[in-house]
Order: sequence, then structure tokens, then C-alpha cells
Amino acid sequence: MKDDNEIRAVVARVKMQLAEFYNENSWVTESFSKKVLALDSPDVFKKMKGHNHSVAQLVGHITAWRNFALQKLSGNNDYDINDNSIADWPDPNDWNVICKEFELCHRDLLTAIENFPVERWNSMVPGRDYSFIYLIAGIVQHDYYHYGQIGSLLAAIKQN
Repeated sequence: MKDDNEIRAVVARVKMQLAEFYNENSWVTESFSKKVLALDSPDVFKKMKGHNHSVAQLVGHITAWRNFALQKLSGNNDYDINDNSIADWPDPNDWNVICKEFELCHRDLLTAIENFPVERWNSMVPGRDYSFIYLIAGIVQHDYYHYGQIGSLLAAIKQN
């Protein structure tokens, strides 16, 4: 992508998708805030056969990678997450803290996207082999992938 107008259009679309995922009418199902963050149950810590993680761990994981994007967009070039580390897959024990961290990261990520200079979107993310525009588009895909896992896990918990 070389054209600034094309980049602005992609960034606007990603911001809209992140907002819809969180609190508006998602094309998939209920918004994340209504379906997941509104949960108030010990079920969020349950692990079920056929599922590697709890809802709490999945939300922590989504937040971890949103925070990775936030850190990189904010100029923290040294920040990194190693795959399958505790930073990648936190094992949280306080649902209210998990939800608050997600909400704060969501807000801050949207702000960082809004403030990121258009001329930098095609540049490479420090320590990675992809661009910033690829990163934020990937965050949307990552969110929905794990949202599907959460939905499957909640259905299994309900049937149990």
C-alpha cells in the first residue's frame, strides 16, 4: 500500500472493526463486551476437555496481543512477546481485573491507531517481519479467531 488515502481507508476500517467487535453490532454475534466481558461466573476459569484454555486465559491472550500492538504503535520498540510464554498466555485469577485490562487496552489501542502517523503504516514493526498496517489488520483477525474459541468453550461449559 503506497497511497495515503488507501492507508487511511484501511486504518478507518480496522478502527471500525475493533469498535464493532468490542461494543457494537458485530456481524458475527453479540459484541465482545456483551457476550464475554459481561460474564460474572466462576465458569470463566473452567477448562474443558478438548479446550486448551479457559475463557479468562483467552481474554488475557487477546489483551496481550492488543497490548503488543499498542506498545509497538506507541514507540516501545523493545517490547516483545514470546510465543507460548506466560506473557502470551497469562493465567489470570481475577476476572474483574482481566476485564478492566481489556477495556483499558482497547481504548488505548484505538487512540494509538488514531495518532499513528500515516507515513509510518507501511514501515516494519521493530523486531518483526511485517508492517504496522499488517499488524493492526491481524489484531482484528486474532480477536475473532479467539472469540470463536470462547464461544465454543462457553457452549461446552453450558452443556456440562
